[in-house]
Amino acid sequence: MKKLILIGGALAGGKSTFSLMLRDRFNIPVVNKDRLKEILGDNIPTANREENKRLSVISFQLMRYLIECGGETLALESNFKDYELSELRSLCDGMECDVLSIVFDGRDDVLHDRFLRRLGENRHPVHKSQDFTDIADFSEVLDELRRGEYFGRILRVDCTDFSYQSDESLYREIEEFLGN
Repeated sequence: MKKLILIGGALAGGKSTFSLMLRDRFNIPVVNKDRLKEILGDNIPTANREENKRLSVISFQLMRYLIECGGETLALESNFKDYELSELRSLCDGMECDVLSIVFDGRDDVLHDRFLRRLGENRHPVHKSQDFTDIADFSEVLDELRRGEYFGRILRVDCTDFSYQSDESLYREIEEFLGN
């Protein structure tokens, strides 16, 4: 049975870093939606937020395709929207995938500070179309992400700090899911 790990949740929660840690630790393929979006953005310039959203939709469609044609184990990382989770659930039900959802969440103020710090870093232009300098706007997006209906076996990760990155009990649960 195909095994799928979904790594989702809050903006600036450390999902991408964690997904790469899983890739290295368990030798599994990981697809990061942001990386797909960057590759597309290098080849399909965007002039505004709507065009940028189009790249997000295409990136998600590519992720779906990779599930359909990929190997036995795959991890996907994104700040999944509710409609994306619904589509993934339908796809996985039809393919009889065994799913582990790892959902990141933390304190809004801490995540907002992290998000703002990242804006000053050398970030790809496709990630700079969202202006969340106001914490109320940022919290609104987090609340929308929190309403996402994850499925399969669900692990909730408090990403207020990065202690989860060295939490061996979390890795044991992932290892158990993978059957290693």
